[in-house]
Amino acid sequence: MSEALAQQKSALLHLLEATDRGRKVSPDQKAQILSQIAVLEALNPTPKPTSAAEGLEGNWLTLFTTSTALLRLAQLPFLTTGEIYQCIRAKAGRVFNVAEIQGSGWLEAWMPRGVLAVSARFYPESERRVRVIFERLVLGSQALMSYEIESFLDLLEQAPERIPAIQIDIRRREPTGWLDITYLDEDLRMGRGSEGSVFVLKRVG
Repeated sequence: MSEALAQQKSALLHLLEATDRGRKVSPDQKAQILSQIAVLEALNPTPKPTSAAEGLEGNWLTLFTTSTALLRLAQLPFLTTGEIYQCIRAKAGRVFNVAEIQGSGWLEAWMPRGVLAVSARFYPESERRVRVIFERLVLGSQALMSYEIESFLDLLEQAPERIPAIQIDIRRREPTGWLDITYLDEDLRMGRGSEGSVFVLKRVG
């Protein structure tokens, strides 16, 4: 990584500190963050990210997003949101969005710590765009499923019916969205979705 790229990346990460994934930003802060994202996108070291399966593979923690669907999780009654992951299994063409949540009020007794997950398939449409087909929504208690993210992902991918949780089939006849991967390096990924949302994620172990 060049020194110039490293400096721009460090500047973005500094801007994202204490933003609570985009929930706590003023209009001026948001404009500055989006401008810095565009700077990094112009320096993208992986021009054909959909061909870089090894680079996409892994579990990615959401650092920042403008996605209303994700930001609304914090506004759901009786729930608070912890970490939000996007877990990619590139060779299998699978992606899992996983939010760690905590119940409050009447829900706390059943789900003091919970998981809300959406599983989907994806396939490349161009050098940087993937088409996403959502399939299943899962909501359950971490205690009931003995939650650990890797074992949970294995079940989601191979035997979702074995997960003790509420499960809803959300498949549709037509593909339901796309994502442009606009920046990818060894530990940072950025993208822009079909609804205009921006995502910044870092790879985690």
